[in-house]
Amino acid sequence: MTSRNPHAARRAELLRHMAGIGVDGLLVSNRRNIFYLSAFRGEDSLLLVRRGRSQLITDGRFSEQAEQETRGIEIVVRKKGLMATAAATARRGKVATLGIEAEALTVAQAEDLRAALGRTTLKPVRGLVQRQRMVKDAAELAVIRRAVAITQRAFLDTLPHIRPGMTEMEVAHILDRTMIELGAEGPAFETIVAAGERGSLPHARPTERRIRSGEAILFDWGARLEGYCADLTRLAFVDRIPPIYRRIYPLVLTAQRRAVAQVRAGRKTGEVDAVARGYLKAHRHGKDFRHSLGHGLGLDVHEAPSLARGVETTLRAGMVVTVEPGIYLPGRAGVRIEDLLLVTRKGHASLTSL
Repeated sequence: MTSRNPHAARRAELLRHMAGIGVDGLLVSNRRNIFYLSAFRGEDSLLLVRRGRSQLITDGRFSEQAEQETRGIEIVVRKKGLMATAAATARRGKVATLGIEAEALTVAQAEDLRAALGRTTLKPVRGLVQRQRMVKDAAELAVIRRAVAITQRAFLDTLPHIRPGMTEMEVAHILDRTMIELGAEGPAFETIVAAGERGSLPHARPTERRIRSGEAILFDWGARLEGYCADLTRLAFVDRIPPIYRRIYPLVLTAQRRAVAQVRAGRKTGEVDAVARGYLKAHRHGKDFRHSLGHGLGLDVHEAPSLARGVETTLRAGMVVTVEPGIYLPGRAGVRIEDLLLVTRKGHASLTSL
């Protein structure tokens, strides 16, 4: 895939997928998908992908931005409603069957579009661009690697500032600010800082709870850079390691290492999940692992593929996935270890080195 204009190459690949499902135009309304296919980061816009020249439908607020950010795309500045303009653009492009993103378009928008399309057939499609996004190209991987580097550096720079008596919120603010100072656009998601017993909440939000000596702090954080996410989870201990963590941390670490060893092209994602889950179950902590083993990562912090029980998605070279088993003991303790892996033809490469 050419690095000069990866967005054009992505549109060309999408056209091949569209031909396979019988649509000659796709109206893209998911903002992440629009960025993936065009580099445009504005709002309240649509991208019509079709053979010939694709069109970005926007309004006067974003016309200059669209010209600056996109290449090889016609900019249509609308005077009427968004759906009416999209329908008129599809008709001018002689689109016979127009696909719409079923997960992103509202019922009202679909009804307005259908009413304005005339003889053009409307066909809802699900996950077409998201499936393409599962395999990252060289341009995407380069940005993700930089986002991970910022994420890791920010964590190491934050640790020396932590003292007993600080609140979870104060620590989270330091970590977020440090990521931005290192070049991130901001955090990829709300940073998790969970002290002591609050580590048993897999998606704990930082609070005014004060950190005490002799307890663990669970961090789940990541930087967003040029639209792409990083995502890591680590534990830090204040002054000493409580006995309960000496027991359960090695179990989670071993479960993670066993699952990581299974990550390779051709493996089913559910099979990888089963390796970690089976190990924790054998050590009487199966019920304490309450979420899937991992997920894809890119423009969204959680995207396909899902590494979860019963999922039959086949891992392919170029996918970026998390592996993050955990043990959560309500009101007592929580351990999660999360790393990012790039699936390769021969196995995998770790994107994290923290």
